[in-house]
Amino acid sequence: MDDLQSFFKEKQIEFIQYQFTTIFGDLKAVEFPASIWDEMSSGTGVDGSSLGFLETEQSDMKVIPDYSTLGIIPWEPRIARFICDIYGNDGNPHPTDPRSILKKSIKKASDLGFSYKTRPELEWFFLDEDLEPVENGQYMDTLPFDVLGVLRRSIALDMMEMNIPVKTIHHECASGQQEIEFMVQDALQQADNTQTAKLIIKAESLFDEVIATFMPKPFTDQAGSGLHIHQYLTKEGKNIFAGEEEGLSDNLRFFVGGILEHVDAMTALFNPTTNSYKRLVPGHEAPVFKSWGVGNRTALIRIPGYEKKARIEYRATDGATNIYLASALLLAAGLDGIKKKIEPIPPTSKNIEKLTSEEMKEMGITQLPLNLGEALDNLEQSTFVTEILGKEIVEIFLEVKRNEFKQFSEAKNKGIDEEWEWEYTKYLERA
Repeated sequence: MDDLQSFFKEKQIEFIQYQFTTIFGDLKAVEFPASIWDEMSSGTGVDGSSLGFLETEQSDMKVIPDYSTLGIIPWEPRIARFICDIYGNDGNPHPTDPRSILKKSIKKASDLGFSYKTRPELEWFFLDEDLEPVENGQYMDTLPFDVLGVLRRSIALDMMEMNIPVKTIHHECASGQQEIEFMVQDALQQADNTQTAKLIIKAESLFDEVIATFMPKPFTDQAGSGLHIHQYLTKEGKNIFAGEEEGLSDNLRFFVGGILEHVDAMTALFNPTTNSYKRLVPGHEAPVFKSWGVGNRTALIRIPGYEKKARIEYRATDGATNIYLASALLLAAGLDGIKKKIEPIPPTSKNIEKLTSEEMKEMGITQLPLNLGEALDNLEQSTFVTEILGKEIVEIFLEVKRNEFKQFSEAKNKGIDEEWEWEYTKYLERA
């Protein structure tokens, strides 16, 4: 505590910001003057019902800072931030706190001797005031086509200033589309990093009078934006996804089997908007079919073929997902696969989008849920997801998203213009 007081004084910190994430992935914050740190250092109360965590009659919650997440806001150096866990009145982690759910999954893995690390890839669009891409750049373009490379670089510098380990930054395939990829870190740190990175991207873009959106598919004729999650599992420091002589291990195969076994039920969390399913269509590099393969970018689960260290890349998640819940589910499903020795369908190196329906049937390849409504049906029927996330969070998620899908359907019935207007209003800045 004394060290923190000295730090605040040395850095001329005037305000402390407590950040936390809602069920639906929104980053929220409450601030207070640094001068009352002693009084506020153990956390503060928030209204959970106004934030969508629970019913009004159960509204009291407490956000408690994780001191290891201390950082200074790059564009406002008077503010120090902490990422928080959410607790109930009983003094225990609240069952609807996404960060606590991920910590619980990590603890289960740790009890089995496993360490779970991830490496997210964030994709997003830069748009102008007319909601059009700011430029017509293509994959990994440079100047004069990569017009906002300077902004992207400033974003990366802010990330590194907040201790986010950046690996690569570049222009993506679509006009105005960007990507930043992280280095490997523990899954909880990476979930925190993802939330911080999204805040930085949106803030720096706002300052440059540019709109940054993680909306999965803002344009029908352009590639959509994903949030690929690379996963690493070790035991006693050894990569258990790697087999003998740098091949693939049984553990990797079973881990993939677990994900494929539960993916239909998890998709509503991985792709939680109606717009998500406009991205999950053939022809734009987004995975549509439940499949896996080495070096196969058309597969749902890709085992990268250009590195010696075996890892798993899940390719369907998008920027609207709650990264805490997505990470918790991927880990839990993979461990379930290892525990039960779930054999996946055989891997393939073929372009899955070019397979005939007969070939897919023969290979055991089926399609992901076609829309949010279908994904919610699968979620509602899953005892596995309810076991991992808890009954409360699943019930709240289903209620809100059922209503969302109903509103979308009503707009869609009025015509294509109304459909897109509804999605832009709902998701453009909130996804």
